[in-house]
Amino acid sequence: MRRFIVGIAGLTFMMTSYCAAQSPKTFTGEITDEHLNCVQTPMKGPDGIKQKDACVLYWAHFVNPPSKYVLYDAATKTTYQLDDQNRVQPYVGAKVVITGTASDKTIKVTDIKVDENAYKNNGRS
Repeated sequence: MRRFIVGIAGLTFMMTSYCAAQSPKTFTGEITDEHLNCVQTPMKGPDGIKQKDACVLYWAHFVNPPSKYVLYDAATKTTYQLDDQNRVQPYVGAKVVITGTASDKTIKVTDIKVDENAYKNNGRS
């Protein structure tokens, strides 16, 4: 009987841990290229490209192999891979808030929106 109770308690703990790990979280940062070429100062892009969004699009579409979009959190210096590249493309170069679940530094994106607070406080950079 004791083993049964301990087994049930262990199973309950494991299920709780699994469910907690899969619950959506919010992540803030900037959509940029996976090599962080466009968040550096100066930006690493071809001559004539001065805007961050143009820089990211250059690395994603005109370089072989193409760079993937990532979420870069400058505050923690953390880079997250993003599962749905098409969903995040309209936000290239923008500071965003992403809702989703993370596994091994990859976010399964369920929602994305512009981080209005970042632009109120700092302006677009």
